[in-house]
Amino acid sequence: MSEQPSSSSTALPDEDPRAGEPITELKELERDTSAFFVRGVRRKIHRRTTTSQLLSFSWQMPGMAFAALGNMVVHILSALTIRKGD
Repeated sequence: MSEQPSSSSTALPDEDPRAGEPITELKELERDTSAFFVRGVRRKIHRRTTTSQLLSFSWQMPGMAFAALGNMVVHILSALTIRKGD
C-alpha cells in the first residue's frame, strides 16, 4: 500500500550532484546592479544606523547625566567634610 519514494527524490541537497549549478534560464536574466539602486540601499542603511545610534544615545544619556551629577554631589560632600588642619 505505501510506496517507497525513489532514491533521487529523497537525496539531501549535499548529496544532489546538481546542487549549486546555476539555472540557465535565470542566468540569462541577470543584469548589473545600477549605481542608483546601490546608492539608495546605502542611504537607507546609513539612515537606519543613524536612527539606531541616536535612539540608543537618548536612552543612555539620562543615566550618564544622573551618574555625573551623583559623582559631583559625592565629591562636594566629601570636600565639605574634610578639614585642612585635621
